[in-house]
Amino acid sequence: AGFPSMMRQGLASVSTMALNAQAAVYGDIAIAAMSVVSRIFNFVFSVALGIGQGFQPVCGYNYGAGLYARVKEGYWFCVRLATGVLVALAALLWMFAPHLVEIFRSDPAVVAVGVSALHIQCCTVILNGFNMMGNMMTQTMGRTGIASFLALCRQGLFLAPIVLVLPLAFGVLGVEMAQSVSDVLTIAVTIPFMRRILRELS
Repeated sequence: AGFPSMMRQGLASVSTMALNAQAAVYGDIAIAAMSVVSRIFNFVFSVALGIGQGFQPVCGYNYGAGLYARVKEGYWFCVRLATGVLVALAALLWMFAPHLVEIFRSDPAVVAVGVSALHIQCCTVILNGFNMMGNMMTQTMGRTGIASFLALCRQGLFLAPIVLVLPLAFGVLGVEMAQSVSDVLTIAVTIPFMRRILRELS
């Protein structure tokens, strides 16, 4: 059951290295900006992770007891809660993006790249409520294969190749966009898995 969690943590480190390697092509400014953005969104992502971890014991108890309606009710409650919190955080990040980047680095060039990356990721970070709850639910239900695959998608299967390919077409903007594109592809993969599982619970 802990394998998906290991995948999330391990691939987060791998993706950070890949992102930094690609940012290095565009100099120290891009590296510094993307490092700042990664720190900020790691905090935001940890909020969704915390809600997902809170859902796990509720999911596990009710699933084990055969109370599938409660599993679904808890799942949708946590999806709505996580999405609502992420929308609020994304709005705050969007409004205060320059000030947040300046806390870490005051260089105007770093701030410019960082603000651009923050704004792009604010548009898609709200998807992670659905992505995270799907991952946590499948993990708790013992669907380790599906949970590991979904954990692999966001930080490995999609992000690693995307961060290598997008900069070829868009330059430093491609580095800024990589995580957002990965989030969109991850939810596109997560939706059919969750539709099938929720139908089974019915």
